[in-house]
Amino acid sequence: MPPAIILAAGKATRMKPYSSEVPKALFELAPNLTVLDLTIRWLREEGIDDIIIVTRPSLSRFFVERYGESVRVIPTDREEGFGNLYSMFVGMKEVNSSEYLVLMSDHIFEPEILRRMIKKGGRRAFTLSLDRNPPWDKLEEGLKVVLEDGEIKEVGKGAIPHYGIDTGIFYCSGGAQEIVEETIRELGPTATIADALRRAISRREISYVDVTGLLWMDVDTPEELEEARKMLPAILRRSLVKPGDGPVSRYLNRPISTRISVHMFMKGIYVSPNMISAIAFLLMVISGLMICLNITLPAAILIQLSSIIDGMDGEIARLFQTASKFGGLLDSFLDRYSDLIIIGAMGTAISFNTPWEVLIYAVASGNVFVTSYVSHLAGWKSESVAGARAWSPAGRDVRLLIAALLTPFGLFWPFIWYMAIVPLLFSLYILSRIRFARKPPELERRKPRPEVRVKKVRRKVTPLEANLKVLISSSIKLFLWILILRLIYRAFADIGSIEVLDISIKLSLIFYLAELVGVIYFGYRILLSTKFLLDSLSGWLAKEMYLVTEVAVRRALADIFYLSLLSLLIWFVPSYLKAFPLGEVASKVIITVLLFLFLIFFYDLAKLFYRSFKGFFDRQIARIAERISSMAEEHEE
Repeated sequence: MPPAIILAAGKATRMKPYSSEVPKALFELAPNLTVLDLTIRWLREEGIDDIIIVTRPSLSRFFVERYGESVRVIPTDREEGFGNLYSMFVGMKEVNSSEYLVLMSDHIFEPEILRRMIKKGGRRAFTLSLDRNPPWDKLEEGLKVVLEDGEIKEVGKGAIPHYGIDTGIFYCSGGAQEIVEETIRELGPTATIADALRRAISRREISYVDVTGLLWMDVDTPEELEEARKMLPAILRRSLVKPGDGPVSRYLNRPISTRISVHMFMKGIYVSPNMISAIAFLLMVISGLMICLNITLPAAILIQLSSIIDGMDGEIARLFQTASKFGGLLDSFLDRYSDLIIIGAMGTAISFNTPWEVLIYAVASGNVFVTSYVSHLAGWKSESVAGARAWSPAGRDVRLLIAALLTPFGLFWPFIWYMAIVPLLFSLYILSRIRFARKPPELERRKPRPEVRVKKVRRKVTPLEANLKVLISSSIKLFLWILILRLIYRAFADIGSIEVLDISIKLSLIFYLAELVGVIYFGYRILLSTKFLLDSLSGWLAKEMYLVTEVAVRRALADIFYLSLLSLLIWFVPSYLKAFPLGEVASKVIITVLLFLFLIFFYDLAKLFYRSFKGFFDRQIARIAERISSMAEEHEE
């Protein structure tokens, strides 16, 4: 892993009088957890132990007292009169690697930003992390980044704000040190990192990693410190989500367990992770006994409760930094046997009529161990295995939820069949990915002989032109499809119904179904082309609206478009469904789902407007108020 340089030499004048007593980086976000503690924690979780803190001489003792020899504290040779680039230069001379990370000591962020930088950085001298949809107030103050055809063309506080801002984490490699040295020689020690980035732009030695949607903020004022303290629980919760978490764990269990774990951490309430593992196991034992006694509903509740609590042992261990190899082994051991207890309890509640049923039950019991065993052999943390586990229908989180849903109804055989088939298929899928990941032998790559050269002159069609063509042609085709179908239906409406295999089918049902197929097919093409046109429009709108990024405008237009589409579906769906059997019931179910989606997009749009457009609207209101005041003054004169 690359070493990390943390810049902590700023004066923090906007934090006075608090920064007169202690460096800003050592302000606490929670009891005994400082801003810098959080950064060092994320670095160490990613395996980065070589950490250098660059600070001014008068502040070095604070960092030495807190971190001792666990980090290297490097004071600058100046107390005054230097910029953040000079601090970076001092740190660069201390690293023994051609690649390294540079971070700001007063920034907090979720660790996924760090993971993306480590994974994708190093291709050019500088790689910065770019948030393309920051809050409007950060957009006004931050280091703005201008993009053109996917390349960085300009950076600066005064650059146009349409493309986003840098988040203060850099991956440096190759010629980064040379660029920094040249910039300092030309501009002196007061040069900034932005000055070096501009030089890197001129040499095409800069790239970026998109971290839009991830949590981060810089802490420059007392108000921002309070905001950071409020953001901390959300950052901690996100840090506890594992890349290999299954869908149930990610979207149901973790949102509950992480809130409990983070609350305990913030309040300083520590419970041994091993004790939590034992409690989760005990709940499974009790639920197994309840299944044997035919007390199914409480048993189902305890199964899912145990599944939620089971995630807390690792969360508490990571938050309080008490993780151990023993704890991980104990948790895995108890998980396997708690699952086996549920299978065993279900076995006591069902009857076996044939040897084949006994075989199926035996396979289901064995599959409790198979999925985790195969995943472990394939590599838990490998990208292919973690990606597969993230949607796996055979993960422990999914199977416990299925057990909890089926148990109240006594549907034990469906769960046994699920355990016999699904984990086995998933294990075979993992094996196939490992087996076929090898590269095929080198093949002869050439054109067939004799090579014939035919000159073709074909005008290049732009994406905008292609999507306009699709939009217009699909709209016309949809209109003609509906028109022709309705004309045909009018001509044969007196037939009423037709007989097919002794089944009477209404003619109106056939035509409604054909019309619905056309609406779905052509409507989907219209939807995609319209979405592209709105995305193209977003760039122009962003330039017309100050302090609003292109990503924010694109997302707002998309939300408005989806809200309009959902409104049309809510309006027209009942008329399409009325001809189908159970049309009334289906109509109510679908409209309920559409209304739910409508509320989700409406909430997202409202949140987006407050986050990204508040600055624009405040500015417009201020201009209107100023104009009204000037008109009133002119009238009085």
